[in-house]
Amino acid sequence: MNRNAIALMLTLFMLIAMSGALSITLALFQKNFKVHGQNKFRSQSAILIVDGVNLMYSLVKDIQDSPEAFDLLLQSAQELPLRIGNIEMVLRVHPHNARFNLNLYNREKHYEKLYAYLLEYEVQRPSYILEMIEDTLDADNEEQQYGSERVLYDPFFVQGRLTDFNQFNKLLDAYAMETKDVNIYKVPWNDWADFSSAFIDESYMTIEMQRVLEASGGISNALEDFSEVGENDSDLSCEIYLREDEAESIATFDFSFKSKQVSNFKAIL
Repeated sequence: MNRNAIALMLTLFMLIAMSGALSITLALFQKNFKVHGQNKFRSQSAILIVDGVNLMYSLVKDIQDSPEAFDLLLQSAQELPLRIGNIEMVLRVHPHNARFNLNLYNREKHYEKLYAYLLEYEVQRPSYILEMIEDTLDADNEEQQYGSERVLYDPFFVQGRLTDFNQFNKLLDAYAMETKDVNIYKVPWNDWADFSSAFIDESYMTIEMQRVLEASGGISNALEDFSEVGENDSDLSCEIYLREDEAESIATFDFSFKSKQVSNFKAIL
């Protein structure tokens, strides 16, 4: 309880500091914008983006040793909007390796845990959706129960791998249509599942992923019994968006917790 309180306090302090620093930058930007007009937007937004990158860098560097603070940040401020007058700026952060890759689903390791987790959202037939996932990932066309092998019913369904949520939503829709159980849509899949992570970084996994681990099923609540584990070995995708009237700028970049370096920086000014 004390750790959570400390983490919350740290997060609030960081958000206040970020908001304060960016508010000053935005105020200066607004002043210059009024003086020089839109022909100066590119240079001013470039300066603002640099400040935003530095603040992002400082933020993740300061909280990397506080997983609780990072969890709170992701849940409460994954998108941090700021506005002064007509100027809007949005900072977005998305951690890599914070969720479970459904393509790594293994019945022996994951079935009981995910079954118990789905029951918490009152899903009526957890076994059905889990077997639909299994039959999608395997190489054969033998279904474990009627309707679970979607390639037999949808000739356009691609088997062997779940590529994205568009494909996964086909499973959810088929489940809902067959069972009339709309509770399947109550499960916040986006908050704990993805389709590309090689492992789960224990320091930065999402709060909903923690809920999955704490479900009553499975042999334990330890992450290492559920997935490959990394620690402080992830990347953070960051986005800075800036708009003044009709003029817009955007920048994206990755931040590595391991190397403490910014990479893949791209900007449209």
